[in-house]
Amino acid sequence: MSTSHPAQIDPERLREAARQRVQRLLAGRLRRGGVSTSRPEWFFQGEADPPQAYPGGWQVRVRTWRHWSDAAVHLDADNGELLYRCVDRLSDPPTSAEMTREEAEQAAASLVEIPRNARLASFRHEPFAPERKMVRLEWEHVHDGVRVEGDYLRVVIHPETHRLVSVARKWRPVRL
Repeated sequence: MSTSHPAQIDPERLREAARQRVQRLLAGRLRRGGVSTSRPEWFFQGEADPPQAYPGGWQVRVRTWRHWSDAAVHLDADNGELLYRCVDRLSDPPTSAEMTREEAEQAAASLVEIPRNARLASFRHEPFAPERKMVRLEWEHVHDGVRVEGDYLRVVIHPETHRLVSVARKWRPVRL
């Protein structure tokens, strides 16, 4: 983008236009490489510097970097049941926001199936990564009013985006 007079530019508009152009370019490279995604920002990040004047107009440098998010999955060795999954990238954007217990329970119920014999044992806000405070809920397994030792459902939610960052579950059928 170029303009002849510095007072006519909107620096934030130029920065955003440059960042979007680079994002479109990199998303096109993903598609050409056979990667189909509606969320290219999960594959790369970009940050635009302030516009700089030069004799032909204005330039905006955009720094980009790539990070394949750390993720973990634990499966039961006997039956392949999912016991734990965590995708670190889902803790973005950085936040210190909080939710009420009721809001967190509603968000969790929309993301995972809460067993009918579950009792909420804890609700708290805790640091997940630098500058990222997440909401953590933990349910215990209750059978006929008695807690089932060792069974749990743990959910970590981003308080602004309401995305499920991690879930851990050990919930066995009770046989007496």
